[in-house]
Amino acid sequence: MRTTITALPLGLLLLLASCGDDTTETKEPEAKTCQQAAADECRVNQQACTQTGTEVACHACERGHYVTKDGTCAPLGGTPIHHVFAEFSTQPGEEILGLCQSWTLDNDEAIYVNAVELYQTQSSHHSNWLFVPETEYEGPDGVWPCQERGYSQLAAALVGGVLYAQSTQAPNEVQKFPDGAVVRIPPRARIIGDVHVLNVTGEPKTGHAELTLYALSEAEVKVSLAPFHLTYDTLALPPNSSSRFSGTCDLEAGFLQNTGSGVATKLYYSLPHTHALGRRFFLQAVGGPRDGEMLLDVRGFNGEPRGKYYDPVIDLTGITGLRFGCEFENPTSEVVEWGFGDQEMCEMLGFMESPLGFESRIGEVNDLGTVDGMPSFTGACNTVFLPWDSKK
Repeated sequence: MRTTITALPLGLLLLLASCGDDTTETKEPEAKTCQQAAADECRVNQQACTQTGTEVACHACERGHYVTKDGTCAPLGGTPIHHVFAEFSTQPGEEILGLCQSWTLDNDEAIYVNAVELYQTQSSHHSNWLFVPETEYEGPDGVWPCQERGYSQLAAALVGGVLYAQSTQAPNEVQKFPDGAVVRIPPRARIIGDVHVLNVTGEPKTGHAELTLYALSEAEVKVSLAPFHLTYDTLALPPNSSSRFSGTCDLEAGFLQNTGSGVATKLYYSLPHTHALGRRFFLQAVGGPRDGEMLLDVRGFNGEPRGKYYDPVIDLTGITGLRFGCEFENPTSEVVEWGFGDQEMCEMLGFMESPLGFESRIGEVNDLGTVDGMPSFTGACNTVFLPWDSKK
């Protein structure tokens, strides 16, 4: 088991109490405990909070477990369906792009996925996993050039759906929904993941990826979730500077056009994605009763899993849109743009209870000048809506 132990900065609580007359008694510092604030800080990295004596720390759960909202590890429910993918070998600093790997499920019945667990030792930088009918992208399972079968993530999402996305460089990650919430994989399906391996170490690496689906019975299903994706595609980080890129994506018009009513969604899961220069990712509600509410605010980059499930889920009914953005620190003398390797990204994948899935892209850079002490940029957001059949 790969376990990370991280000291948790909780600060010292020193309380001074008056004992009457002119005397003052100084109490001993209170012992650090895994209160909810500490548990929440651990959960940002999908870690549990533990206490040994007066020492509080965060640690990763064992495989097959997830972190509950109170900061403890619990077994993943459902029936596990497990697959081991091929090995990859990389040299120090080597990056592999443009390959796909597939797993044909041979499932005669639908699979109701409540959780996905990725374990990888292959220096996977990031991976996106989708499901398609087994008649799509036909060929033997294993590793194959994506272009050879005409694979694209957008096309795969349209004919199938989104299953899971990996946090940057995370070695072990769980995408867990609240009980009863699922991604439904139809019968006779194939799972396809892109291969983006980046060896950031100084040593050669050989490893592989394992994917485990935790499936519920149909009787246990309460809601089938729709995916959404937000991305800022035209980053241009100024050299030797911090910077912020953000924008607002309207949802109300698309919901009115496609459903005849305003936004009616509930947020179940979110996963931010930046590279090593990322210092913050945030997601904010716009309009309605939750106007201005921060839905996700993740600081720093550390190679740990950053996917967050909401319990309770967040009811976004009545909002008009979403605002999202990233803050970066570029210490180089070069402009860093959107891209792979030493370039940057600002995006997120989420899952909602919603009649629509959607993809929102910001494709321009407008200079806002200095805001909050840093160069800031924005752009118009274009959103494509996909009517979402819960049986998809």
